[in-house]
Amino acid sequence: MAGVEIPNVGGVYTDPNHAPTKASANLYDLKDPWFGGIRVLGRTDPASTTSSTGTDFVCIGCDDGIHWWTLTGTFNDLKASPPKVTMDFTPKAPGVGLLQCAFESTSSTGSLHFYEEDGTTIGNTWARLTPTQDFDLQTLTKHPAFNDVNGLYVDTDIYKPGTNFAGIRLVSDRIGKFIADQIAVIGTDDGVEWWAIQGGTFVNRKAGEIKFHDDDYKIKNNHAITQAKIRSGTLHLTYNGKETKWTKMAPKMDIHALPK
Repeated sequence: MAGVEIPNVGGVYTDPNHAPTKASANLYDLKDPWFGGIRVLGRTDPASTTSSTGTDFVCIGCDDGIHWWTLTGTFNDLKASPPKVTMDFTPKAPGVGLLQCAFESTSSTGSLHFYEEDGTTIGNTWARLTPTQDFDLQTLTKHPAFNDVNGLYVDTDIYKPGTNFAGIRLVSDRIGKFIADQIAVIGTDDGVEWWAIQGGTFVNRKAGEIKFHDDDYKIKNNHAITQAKIRSGTLHLTYNGKETKWTKMAPKMDIHALPK
């Protein structure tokens, strides 16, 4: 499939099978829809034009508004219309295993449709969301655990409320539903291209100290995270050679209500 561009699958999606319509009060004082059902996809190598083995994109998602898990996906037929995808749900749902999908996109929207092996639909579609002027994430101010790295963050040097998703970052230390020492990060610096970095590990989990060593990604895509430390909802790190910090956001808005 040389010469066939891998589609820009990156973005924030909503899974209708897990997106709540309401929620009782919880530790975030949230009574409206939350982060449950959010799925964020980022390409591991945006410059690549082939897809045959390995991982083409990473998905970080949330079902309960608190815990964020990691899955991977691969384009297995880029020439199909729409391009065909395989997502590995084994770490999250061993009984589900590999799911066949198709990715459809336009200039501003996109969606992942899921199918059975025989090509029949399973009735689930993830729709990519578009931010509006009302889109404004709120800083997590209550109960930010000292060394809990999982969550949705913003880089305050980039993120501007009510513009686009630029500056958003997702961090997960769960392979599927299981806590692991492996850390994945998805982010966007412009709201258009979403990058994914795997290869992070805890140097000291109790102290919240993390290191990243995905050198191959740094070389190809120029998104380098060398070290990081999580402290009570703030991730202090070196990103592309600059000391910066990412702030964890609270689920206090209905992201699912954004236009698809």
